[in-house]
Amino acid sequence: MGNKRYWLRAIIILILAGFVFYNRTSGSHPSTYEARAMAVMSQEVQKQDVKKGEEILKDLACGRGAGIYHFQAEGDLTPNAGIEKIIGVTISKDRGLVGIFSNNQDQPVMLTYINTLPIQEVKVIRLENGHNAVLVRELLDERFGAYFLSSFYVLYTWEGHGLKEVWRKVVGNEERWNKKWFNQGKGWQGVTEKVATDFSHKDGKLLIKTISNQTLWASEDVNSSRKNVRSRTVTHTYCWNPAWGAMVMAEGRVSKNTSLKIRQGNKYIDKQKLKAGEKVAILEEEDLLSWLKPGEPAYWRVKTKNGQVGYILKSEIDYLP
Repeated sequence: MGNKRYWLRAIIILILAGFVFYNRTSGSHPSTYEARAMAVMSQEVQKQDVKKGEEILKDLACGRGAGIYHFQAEGDLTPNAGIEKIIGVTISKDRGLVGIFSNNQDQPVMLTYINTLPIQEVKVIRLENGHNAVLVRELLDERFGAYFLSSFYVLYTWEGHGLKEVWRKVVGNEERWNKKWFNQGKGWQGVTEKVATDFSHKDGKLLIKTISNQTLWASEDVNSSRKNVRSRTVTHTYCWNPAWGAMVMAEGRVSKNTSLKIRQGNKYIDKQKLKAGEKVAILEEEDLLSWLKPGEPAYWRVKTKNGQVGYILKSEIDYLP
């Protein structure tokens, strides 16, 4: 069993290393969202570790596990009577878990859990009257090899028998790369992103405003002083929309027959066909790469009426007021 676990970990590491190498040598690099998805995906195949993580969550819910640093919140998340207990714990440098427990019995019962990155914050936040969500702040530390140090807010609501993501946002990002990886000469470049986030309510619904200060910098080597190449400030507003089941920036209408895409490495792959006139919910503006590398296309991250999430070129959507 020990050898099997060893080889499984080795395979995961090789996959991640190959992914990073491919992106470096192909003229692009994974976005912070891709890096997060890859890190969480690698956890899901480690069944033995997950089982140990579940045991830790259960001990913490029952008041055991003294000395284990964790986050805890309470709120009414599910249709069940009473309130639930939410526990978040960091298991290792690359891994966290969030568990939801019933809180109206002598022995708390785990209703569900999700894999996350290491956790920095857990709290319950109101989406609208009678409907709450769990806000988790996660940390992605890939400074060895992948050169990411990013933090995210991820918002989950209860749907069916588990948690469903309804919003995610980079709230801090430090990324660097050697220019020779992309055939851009000598030296280093990087992006620093600092995001201020404000949570409020408008007309009874959750409203989130973000102000992102982004800077592209360059240096002679990885530890030398940095020179700012250019910078910008980007402001976004997201509002809870129960009809779409998501935090939405706005609605848009597809302006021509096109495809909803997913991103794999440095490519956008067609996922499903969309017809001109279809309405979509705009979830996020994905234009950092086009700002860093003029000439690259900019995208909206959108949600379709049938619940599919993906990317559409900004030029192929009419923004609806």
